[in-house]
Amino acid sequence: MPVQRMWEAFLDVPRWPQWNPCIWRSRVRGGGELREGATLLWVFNPIRRVYPYKMPATAKIVEFERCDRVTWEVDAPGFHAVHSYCFAEAGDGRSRFGSWEVAEGALYRATRRFWLAHFRYVCRASLAGAATLAR
Repeated sequence: MPVQRMWEAFLDVPRWPQWNPCIWRSRVRGGGELREGATLLWVFNPIRRVYPYKMPATAKIVEFERCDRVTWEVDAPGFHAVHSYCFAEAGDGRSRFGSWEVAEGALYRATRRFWLAHFRYVCRASLAGAATLAR
Protein backbone atom coordinates (compact mmCIF):
# COMPACT_ATOMS: atom_id res chain seq x y z
CA MET A 1 0.00 0.00 0.00
CA PRO A 2 1.18 3.57 -0.50
CA VAL A 3 2.96 5.10 2.49
CA GLN A 4 0.17 7.70 2.89
CA ARG A 5 -2.43 4.93 3.39
CA MET A 6 -0.18 3.11 5.86
CA TRP A 7 0.40 6.35 7.74
CA GLU A 8 -3.34 7.10 7.95
CA ALA A 9 -4.04 3.59 9.30
CA PHE A 10 -1.33 4.07 11.92
CA LEU A 11 -2.74 7.42 13.04
CA ASP A 12 -6.04 5.73 13.95
CA VAL A 13 -4.82 4.58 17.37
CA PRO A 14 -8.15 3.13 18.64
CA ARG A 15 -8.15 0.76 15.64
CA TRP A 16 -4.66 -0.65 16.27
CA PRO A 17 -6.04 -3.85 17.85
CA GLN A 18 -7.89 -4.58 14.59
CA TRP A 19 -4.64 -5.02 12.66
CA ASN A 20 -1.95 -5.48 15.32
CA PRO A 21 -2.46 -8.70 17.30
CA CYS A 22 -0.07 -7.72 20.11
CA ILE A 23 -2.39 -4.89 21.19
CA TRP A 24 -5.60 -5.45 23.15
CA ARG A 25 -6.66 -1.79 23.50
CA SER A 26 -5.13 1.56 22.52
CA ARG A 27 -5.91 5.26 22.64
CA VAL A 28 -4.41 8.71 22.93
CA ARG A 29 -5.05 10.29 26.34
CA GLY A 30 -7.94 12.71 26.25
CA GLY A 31 -9.20 11.35 22.94
CA GLY A 32 -6.68 13.49 21.10
CA GLU A 33 -4.73 12.67 18.01
CA LEU A 34 -1.32 11.10 17.67
CA ARG A 35 1.21 13.96 17.66
CA GLU A 36 4.42 15.01 19.36
CA GLY A 37 3.80 15.57 23.07
CA ALA A 38 0.68 13.36 23.20
CA THR A 39 0.38 10.55 25.72
CA LEU A 40 -0.28 7.11 24.29
CA LEU A 41 -2.11 4.53 26.43
CA TRP A 42 -2.42 0.91 25.41
CA VAL A 43 -2.64 -2.63 26.72
CA PHE A 44 -0.60 -5.48 25.29
CA ASN A 45 -1.85 -9.00 24.83
CA PRO A 46 0.41 -11.67 26.38
CA ILE A 47 3.30 -12.96 24.29
CA ARG A 48 1.57 -16.37 24.38
CA ARG A 49 -2.20 -16.83 24.63
CA VAL A 50 -1.86 -19.25 27.54
CA TYR A 51 -0.21 -16.61 29.74
CA PRO A 52 -2.81 -14.99 32.04
CA TYR A 53 -1.90 -11.32 31.81
CA LYS A 54 -2.59 -8.10 29.94
CA MET A 55 0.15 -5.49 30.20
CA PRO A 56 -0.75 -1.79 30.28
CA ALA A 57 1.68 0.81 28.96
CA THR A 58 1.90 4.59 28.89
CA ALA A 59 4.27 6.51 26.65
CA LYS A 60 4.94 10.04 25.51
CA ILE A 61 5.27 10.75 21.79
CA VAL A 62 8.71 12.35 21.45
CA GLU A 63 9.07 12.36 17.67
CA PHE A 64 6.40 12.69 15.01
CA GLU A 65 7.39 13.15 11.38
CA ARG A 66 4.52 12.80 8.91
CA CYS A 67 4.78 9.66 6.73
CA ASP A 68 8.26 9.05 8.16
CA ARG A 69 8.29 8.03 11.85
CA VAL A 70 6.62 8.02 15.24
CA THR A 71 8.78 7.55 18.34
CA TRP A 72 7.62 7.21 21.91
CA GLU A 73 9.36 6.99 25.23
CA VAL A 74 8.39 4.91 28.25
CA ASP A 75 9.88 6.09 31.54
CA ALA A 76 9.24 4.16 34.75
CA PRO A 77 11.30 3.50 37.87
CA GLY A 78 14.20 1.29 36.76
CA PHE A 79 12.99 1.11 33.17
CA HIS A 80 13.41 3.42 30.20
CA ALA A 81 12.57 2.46 26.61
CA VAL A 82 12.36 4.23 23.27
CA HIS A 83 10.35 2.69 20.43
CA SER A 84 10.06 3.91 16.83
CA TYR A 85 7.91 2.90 13.93
CA CYS A 86 9.37 4.01 10.61
CA PHE A 87 7.60 4.50 7.27
CA ALA A 88 9.04 4.93 3.78
CA GLU A 89 7.74 5.09 0.23
CA ALA A 90 8.95 2.06 -1.76
CA GLY A 91 7.62 2.96 -5.22
CA ASP A 92 4.86 1.36 -7.28
CA GLY A 93 2.23 2.08 -4.62
CA ARG A 94 4.20 0.22 -1.95
CA SER A 95 5.71 1.26 1.34
CA ARG A 96 8.13 0.01 3.95
CA PHE A 97 7.18 -0.22 7.63
CA GLY A 98 9.78 -0.89 10.32
CA SER A 99 10.07 -1.07 14.06
CA TRP A 100 12.94 -0.76 16.54
CA GLU A 101 13.24 -0.49 20.30
CA VAL A 102 15.96 0.05 22.88
CA ALA A 103 15.63 -0.24 26.67
CA GLU A 104 17.76 0.28 29.75
CA GLY A 105 17.59 0.46 33.53
CA ALA A 106 17.87 -1.81 36.57
CA LEU A 107 14.36 -3.25 36.20
CA TYR A 108 14.99 -3.92 32.52
CA ARG A 109 18.26 -5.71 33.29
CA ALA A 110 16.63 -7.82 36.04
CA THR A 111 13.84 -8.95 33.69
CA ARG A 112 15.76 -8.79 30.41
CA ARG A 113 14.70 -12.24 29.14
CA PHE A 114 11.03 -11.27 29.39
CA TRP A 115 11.56 -7.87 27.74
CA LEU A 116 13.55 -9.30 24.84
CA ALA A 117 10.79 -11.85 24.22
CA HIS A 118 8.19 -9.08 24.49
CA PHE A 119 10.05 -6.78 22.08
CA ARG A 120 10.43 -9.61 19.54
CA TYR A 121 6.71 -10.39 19.88
CA VAL A 122 5.72 -6.73 19.37
CA CYS A 123 7.99 -6.36 16.35
CA ARG A 124 6.79 -9.56 14.65
CA ALA A 125 3.11 -8.89 15.41
CA SER A 126 3.32 -5.26 14.28
CA LEU A 127 5.02 -6.09 10.99
CA ALA A 128 2.70 -9.02 10.25
CA GLY A 129 -0.34 -6.91 11.16
CA ALA A 130 0.80 -4.04 8.95
CA ALA A 131 1.10 -6.46 6.03
CA THR A 132 -2.61 -7.36 6.44
CA LEU A 133 -3.60 -3.72 5.97
CA ALA A 134 -2.60 -3.90 2.32
CA ARG A 135 -5.13 -6.67 1.59
